[in-house]
Amino acid sequence: MTVRDSTYFAANPRTSFGVHACKSQGVLRALRLAVLFTALASTPCLAEDANSADIGPVASVSMDHNTFIPSEITVAPGTTVTWVNNEAMPHTVVDPSKGFRSKMLAKDATFSFTFTTAGDYDYLCSIHPNMKGKVIVKPGAS
Repeated sequence: MTVRDSTYFAANPRTSFGVHACKSQGVLRALRLAVLFTALASTPCLAEDANSADIGPVASVSMDHNTFIPSEITVAPGTTVTWVNNEAMPHTVVDPSKGFRSKMLAKDATFSFTFTTAGDYDYLCSIHPNMKGKVIVKPGAS
């Protein structure tokens, strides 16, 4: 075997040790990664919330003008209530009996809780204690 000048290998595209081979390997690696990430991103199980498979009844309460609207809501067991802060002022949703508690909700932020047991659930905003509401959970409610 004869050893040639190293510039021969770098300059000759027909050799497997040239610059072109390194570039094409890098391009192939980038292409494989792009295909993998595209496949993973389009997989439904990664894009959906795991809890959304068995969606039950839903209800919504908004927070506007330092008020829960509606201030009282009646729902059936299994209903998920979502609170939405519609104003720039931050709010929270807190059950004084410690059944549920949101973090501080900025404008357009939401908090959801699923009520599984019948009963009356009073709640308030811990930042503005005069903001009060009630969820009444009873079988047969819609």
